[in-house]
Amino acid sequence: MAGGAGAMNESFYPDCAAYFEHLRKSGRADYEFEDEYYFTMPTISASP
Repeated sequence: MAGGAGAMNESFYPDCAAYFEHLRKSGRADYEFEDEYYFTMPTISASP
């Protein structure tokens, strides 16, 4: 199943890590995104 939930799960962590790295390098914070990330992470991790 190409492009399904599995593909989303595989890209979720690298995409978020890249975004957090960009914020860190620019000296900015996105607390709303961070809250959503930590709320969503267990759900994404548990998905098949």
